[in-house]
Amino acid sequence: MFGAAVAVAVVLAAAVPHAAAAPSLFARARQAALAGRHAEAVNLLRVHVAASPRDTTAWVWLGASYYHLTQYGPALTAFGRAQSLGPSADVALWQGAVYALLGRNDHARTAFVYVSRTGRPQTVFVAVRWLRTLQGERVTAVLGKPPRPEAYAYIVRWYNPRLTAAQVDAIVRSVLYYSHLYGVEPELVMALIAVESGFQITARSPAGAFGLGQLMPATWQSMGIHPADPVANIYASVRVLRGNLERFGSNTMLALAAYNAGKGSVERYGGIPPYSETQWYVRNVMVLYLHFRGG
Repeated sequence: MFGAAVAVAVVLAAAVPHAAAAPSLFARARQAALAGRHAEAVNLLRVHVAASPRDTTAWVWLGASYYHLTQYGPALTAFGRAQSLGPSADVALWQGAVYALLGRNDHARTAFVYVSRTGRPQTVFVAVRWLRTLQGERVTAVLGKPPRPEAYAYIVRWYNPRLTAAQVDAIVRSVLYYSHLYGVEPELVMALIAVESGFQITARSPAGAFGLGQLMPATWQSMGIHPADPVANIYASVRVLRGNLERFGSNTMLALAAYNAGKGSVERYGGIPPYSETQWYVRNVMVLYLHFRGG
């Protein structure tokens, strides 16, 4: 279900401590969740929140792990506890997703409307996508091989229906051309852009990242491109991703972590850095990537 994939596309801004020599119980739980071992994560997190019941971030991870185990009742309980400790549009987004999957559309709609009015730009974007799915819209196209430009165009338009036909065509052609040129899977590029900007050509982050691939000024300036040009932005984004794949032995998750947090951070920690934002970013892109591949 695409809605479930979209639900994962929420990036938590909570800070987490730097990695210690001996991973904490919470760190072990987080790594288990990132590796898809959600039952293990639940067991570890339940012990952790019993000892630290006011750890809001841990309650969110517990809710997310229950979510992926399709245990929606316990997920709602965990997200509700997180909200009671500190109301958050990010957590409300998760709650809305669970309500939607339970068929409680009125509760889901209330949560998504709240997020759309109070959340950060990325969570607002995801909430609006969810509201569209509740109205009956669905992304049914799965990107396969050989690439079908019409399937790519369908997804681009679904994310950003305000794009002109010429803009959609330019994005699709650029994704397919530069992915082929630099040996990067086009489904991965599509997932990255969907999470980074939702195919908003002029998207700008508070940190100054701009455009489809959310390029930082130092990156687009060094490549001599203008980030508002969608073709140039895709070219630069694919080049950065290709460089990361080469740097980290074609490990997709590490390449994505480097795209978000920088190559130095990945090398310093010897893997995905223990930053909540980066870890959720990697998960978000991977979920969409696998979905677009038909997984």
